[in-house]
Amino acid sequence: MNLKHALRTLILLLLVGLLVISLTSCKLPASKGPQTTSETSETSGGFPVPGETEQTSGGIDVNTFATQTAQVNPPVVVTSPVPTQNPAQPSTPGATPYPGAPEPTSAPVVYIEPTPGGPPASYTLQEGEFPFCIARRFNVNQNELLSLNNLTANSFVYAGQVLQLPQTGNPFDGERTLKEHPGYYDIQSGDTLNTIACSYGDVSPDMIALQNNLSTSDLPPGEVLLIP
Repeated sequence: MNLKHALRTLILLLLVGLLVISLTSCKLPASKGPQTTSETSETSGGFPVPGETEQTSGGIDVNTFATQTAQVNPPVVVTSPVPTQNPAQPSTPGATPYPGAPEPTSAPVVYIEPTPGGPPASYTLQEGEFPFCIARRFNVNQNELLSLNNLTANSFVYAGQVLQLPQTGNPFDGERTLKEHPGYYDIQSGDTLNTIACSYGDVSPDMIALQNNLSTSDLPPGEVLLIP
């Protein structure tokens, strides 16, 4: 019994001794935690220094070091100049009046002088033509044309009818030009050179055909004619 009691007393003394030694070897009181990064920053001028920022794990706080370095030396951002749009091109005089029309320079206007000696003595009406159309085209007085052919403004005329043209030299009484030209004309279904010429007044079908190098009277709808 005395031996057991002595062993217990010895073990108890050893434990107490170890406890005292461990408590005296502690450098920091239990109420104070490990030094923080903010505290070390104040002592090192704002930059963490290796050794001062060591945590309980013994390593350096790399994330804090990188963040503070980026704040002091921000990255340089290079911005590219915004490309400016091409300025609008000024309109060219004589440019195409609408999409799909031929360029004026590709087909120069041909001015055809009237036949010397005045209008022909007679003219055979074609489909779509009428006396006033012929009077404008040949620049003869429309009233003389009607009187010479025993017609009135309301008379019925037909394709193939032969009209006698006055030779007095008196011009058409009124405006010969019904549409401005030179210009472009979009061919419509049912159009002929004769009807197109009559719609302009002082232009002949032969002039339109010559200007557009036409070798046929067929006019496909949607095509564009240059009116001299």
